[in-house]
Amino acid sequence: ATADKKLPVVVFIHGESFEWNSGNPYDGSVLASYGDLVVVTLNYRLGILGFLNANPSPHIRARVANYGLMDQMAALHWVQQNIAKFGGDPGAVTLAGHGSGAACINFLMTSPTMVPGLFHRAILLSGSAYASWAIVEDPVVYALKLAKELNCSIPQDMIKSHEQIVDCLRDIPLEELLAVDIEAPSFLSAFGPSVDGVVIRRGLSNQDPDLPAAMKRSQDVRYDLLFGVVTGEALWRFSNADILNGFEGERRDKIIRTYVRNAYTFHLSEIFYTVVNEYTDWERTSQHPINTRDAAVAALSDAQFVAPLVHTGDTLAPPPALPGQEKSGPKCFFYVFDYQTKEGDYPQRMGTVHGEDLPYVFGAPLVDSFSHFPQNYTKAEVALSESIILFWSNFARTGNPNEYHRQDTLLAASKERNRFRGITWDEYDPVHQKYLEAGMKPRMKNHFRAHQLSIWLRLIPELHRAGMEDVIARHNLFRNHDNMDLYDGLVKPDSLSRLSFLEETLKRRGNSSEIASLGITTVEPSSLTTCMPVGNFTTFTTSSLNSSASDTLNSGDSSGYAAYSTALSVTIAIGCSLLILNVLIFAGVYYQRDKTRLEVKSLQKQYQQREMHQQSFDPIKHAHYHLGHSQSSNVIVDVENHDSGTILLSNDIKSPHICTNSIQINTTGGCIQTKIPLNDSNTGTYKSRSEQVSLPMKNAQIFTRGGTGATFAGMMTLPKSTGMQTQQITYRTECMTLPRNTNTTSRNSGTMTGNYD
Repeated sequence: ATADKKLPVVVFIHGESFEWNSGNPYDGSVLASYGDLVVVTLNYRLGILGFLNANPSPHIRARVANYGLMDQMAALHWVQQNIAKFGGDPGAVTLAGHGSGAACINFLMTSPTMVPGLFHRAILLSGSAYASWAIVEDPVVYALKLAKELNCSIPQDMIKSHEQIVDCLRDIPLEELLAVDIEAPSFLSAFGPSVDGVVIRRGLSNQDPDLPAAMKRSQDVRYDLLFGVVTGEALWRFSNADILNGFEGERRDKIIRTYVRNAYTFHLSEIFYTVVNEYTDWERTSQHPINTRDAAVAALSDAQFVAPLVHTGDTLAPPPALPGQEKSGPKCFFYVFDYQTKEGDYPQRMGTVHGEDLPYVFGAPLVDSFSHFPQNYTKAEVALSESIILFWSNFARTGNPNEYHRQDTLLAASKERNRFRGITWDEYDPVHQKYLEAGMKPRMKNHFRAHQLSIWLRLIPELHRAGMEDVIARHNLFRNHDNMDLYDGLVKPDSLSRLSFLEETLKRRGNSSEIASLGITTVEPSSLTTCMPVGNFTTFTTSSLNSSASDTLNSGDSSGYAAYSTALSVTIAIGCSLLILNVLIFAGVYYQRDKTRLEVKSLQKQYQQREMHQQSFDPIKHAHYHLGHSQSSNVIVDVENHDSGTILLSNDIKSPHICTNSIQINTTGGCIQTKIPLNDSNTGTYKSRSEQVSLPMKNAQIFTRGGTGATFAGMMTLPKSTGMQTQQITYRTECMTLPRNTNTTSRNSGTMTGNYD
C-alpha cells in the first residue's frame, strides 16, 4: 500500500472450539494480495485460561470472566493504534470469524464493554451467539469441579469470596490445569463465554426474552453484516462408519433426544417429537440407514448452526424499505456455500462440511493449497475461490460485495470466472430473506430451509415458553428421564438438580445459609440457548429448590398428578366415545345403503314383470296386425282403445305383414272370435293356430255381402281352436291389420267391414 492509499483491514478470529485451536494455520497472505487487503489473524486465551467463571451472582457482583473476549478487544485496540503503519485503514476494519470465532464476534457486537469504532463491519461464518454451544449456562458448576480435582478450598461465602477459587487455580502449574478432564455434556461447552456482568450481561445476550437492547444497540452502531453457512454443518460430528453406512432410526432418536435434553429445559418430549416428525421422510415406506443419517445431520445442522445464525441475521438486518423510500441503515448479506471439494476428505454428495468454505476464503486453490487445506484443485474451484475473495474484499471496502473495485484480474479470463461476474447479490432482510447460493452455478434464492427453520425459530420456542408456566415439573421431562440408554453421549442433570454437586460441596462446609444466598445464575432453570431467548426468572434459592425437589420429584406432587390423570382419563373417554359414535354412524350408513339397494332391485323386478304382462296387450292396442294378404281381399283389425274397434276387410289393401291364406270369423253371444287357418291352398280348409288374441270392443259390427251388419259389444278373440261357431266366413289369402289411428281410414270407428270375392 502507498502512503496516500489505505487498504481495508480484515481481522480474522479463528474458531473450532473455545478450548483449543489457533490463528496461526490461517495464512492471510493470498487473501491480502489478491483482494488488496490487510489481513490480521490473532490468538486469544481459550479454555480454563480464557473463560473460567466462578462467580455465582454476576448480577450482584460483576467480575470479568470472559478473558478470551477481552483479548479480542485488546487486539482491536492495537489495530486502531498501529494498523496504519502497515498500510491499513483504521476506519475500515472488518471483524471476521468462523464457528466459535463468529460467536465471539456476535458477543462483541452486543457487549456494553465494546468501544464503538473498533470495527465497522462483521463477517460471521457458521457461528452465532444463539447456538447451544456458544454460552455456558452453569459456569460455576464446572469451576467447582475443577477446584475439587485440584484440591482447592471452597470459601464459605461464595458470593463474596469466589475469587479465592480463582486465586488457588492461578497457583497451579499450567500442565496440571490442562491435564484435568472436565467434560461438558454433548453439544455444550464447559469453558466458554458466560454471563459475567461485564462483557456479557443479563439482558444483553441470548438469555433475554425481549430481544433486546443489546441487539438494538448493535443496530445503532450500524455494523454492516455478511453471514453464511454450509449445507452439512453437523457432518463432522459423525464417525467414518456412520458416514459410510448410515444408522437406524433408534440411533437417530438417541442423538436428537440427547440434544433436546441438553439444549432445552421445558416440554422436552413435545420438542423431541416435533423434531423427529419434521425430519422424517414420511413418503418412504421404509427408512434406509443412509436417509436416516442425512435426516440426523440436517436436524443438528439446522439446530446448532443455521437457525441461530439466521436468527442473528433477522435481528441485525434492517427491515425492507417502504414503497417510495430508499433503504437506510446497515447492509446485510447472506450466502449458503453449496459446493463439495473434489479432493476433499468426505465422499461426494455428502454435502458441504463445516469449514469447507475456508480454503476458498483464504485463496488456497489460487496457490495449489497451503497449511492444512486440501490440494489438487480444479479450474472451476480456482474461479470459485477468486469470486469469494472478491466478494469479501468488496464488502470490507464498501459494505457491498457487488462493487468490483478492479477490472483487471490476476488470473486469465475463463468461462468459469465469467459465471460469477453476472451475479448481483441482493441484500438480506427478515421478510424476503434473499441469499446467494455459492457454488459452481451461483444463483440468488430466498428463504433457505424455510419450513425447517420455522420449527426451530417459531414453534419450538413457543413449546418451550409454554413449559415455563404452571406446569408440573415432571411433565417437562422425558419418560424414563434418567435412563442413560436413551441417550447418545453425556447429558446434563435435569433443571431441578443442576446444583447437586454445589449443594453437597457447600454442605460439607457446614454452612447451609450460604446455599440459600446463591443467586439465579447457578440455581435458575436452564434458559434456552438455542435460537430463542427466554425469560427473566425470579430468584430461586437452594432451600426452595430442595423443597420443590422433594415435593415434586420425591412425592410426585400427588394432587397435580391426580389432576393430570383425571384430564387424561377424560380425554381417553371422549376419544373412545367418538370412536364408537363413528362406528355406529358407519353401520347406519351401510344398513341404509343395503336397504336402498334391495328396494331398487324390487322396483326393477316389478317393472320387468309389468312389462312382460303388457307385452300381450300393448302391441295389439297400439299396432297393426296383418293376418293375411291376397290380391283380392284383406282383413284389417283396427283397435284404438278399449271402447271401440274396427275390423276392415278390403280387396285393395295390401300388407307385407303376417298373413294367412284364409281367415275365419266366428261369433257367439257378445264375442267375436277370429280363427286363422294356415293352409297353403286357396281352399277353405281350416287349420288350428297356436296364437289367440282377445280384443275388447264396445260397438263392433260385421258387414256381410248383403250389406247387413250385426252389432256386438264385448270381446273379439282369435282362439287357438274351433269352438262354438254360429257363423263362418272363409276368405282366400286375407290379412289382418291393427292400425294405431282409426282416423287413417275413411270408415267410422267401431265398424267391421268385409269385402268378399
